[in-house]
Amino acid sequence: MKILACDTSNRACSVCLWEDGRAVDTRFRNDGLTHSQTFMPQMHDLMEKNGRKYEDLDILACTVGPGSFTGIRIGVAAVKTMALVLGKPAIPVSSLAAMAWPLRDEDALVVALIDCRNHRAFAGGFYKGSTVISERAEDVDEIRKACIAWRDENLPGKKILLLGTGAKLFLEPEAGLAPEDQAEYRDGFDEILPESVAAVAEKRAGGEGPDALLKDYPAVALMPVYLGKTQAERNAKAQGKETKDVPIRYYSTDENS
Repeated sequence: MKILACDTSNRACSVCLWEDGRAVDTRFRNDGLTHSQTFMPQMHDLMEKNGRKYEDLDILACTVGPGSFTGIRIGVAAVKTMALVLGKPAIPVSSLAAMAWPLRDEDALVVALIDCRNHRAFAGGFYKGSTVISERAEDVDEIRKACIAWRDENLPGKKILLLGTGAKLFLEPEAGLAPEDQAEYRDGFDEILPESVAAVAEKRAGGEGPDALLKDYPAVALMPVYLGKTQAERNAKAQGKETKDVPIRYYSTDENS
C-alpha cells in the first residue's frame, strides 16, 4: 500500500511517503513560513527525491482538523484536488488521533489537547490507538472531568497521559488535581508526525484496496473538521448578526463512526 500523507493543521507542515507499513521518507518544517509557501514544494521534493510518481500512489491522506482553520483549508484543498485528478481515495485523519498515535502502546488514557484560547481546547481521548472519548472543543474544566470520569470507569488506577499545547491547562494549579488522579504531561509529543498520519490512514483503510476505498473515501467527500465555529462566526453571533450556513461539515473522524 503506497500512501502520501500530510499535515498542515498546526504550525508545522509535513509530508510522508509510506509504503507497506513503513515510512520511506518524510519532510517536516516548522520554521515560521506559511503553509502556502512550503506545502506543495515540500511534497514535490519528497516524491522527486524518492523517484515516485503520483499516479503510482494508492491513497492520499491528510489531517482535516481540528487545528488552524487556514492551515486545514490549505492541506484539504490541495489533497482533495490531487485525489480528484488522480482518481484516488482521500482518507481524512484526525489531527488529535495522529498526535496521540505514537503513544498507542501505553496502558493509559492518552489525551491530545490543542489550545484554542479562552481556556478552551480541542481534545480527544484515545486508548490503544482507538478513540474512546469523542473529539470536542470546549472548556478545559469540562474536558478534564470527562477524562477523569472515563479513566475511573474503564481504567481504574491507570494514568492519564497528556500531550499537546493544551496540556498545561489540564494541569493548571487551579484544577486542584489530587495525586491519585495520576495525570501527567508527556513531553516531546506535541508535534503531529506525518508518519503517524500515514499509519492512522492505513489503519482506517483496513486492508482494502484503492478501488474499494474509493467508495468509502471519495475525494469529493474530503472536508475540514473544525469542531468549533471560526472567530468570525463567533464575533458575528456576539454582535447579533445573521450568518449564512456554509458548506463545511462539522463531523468526527472517529474510526468507529
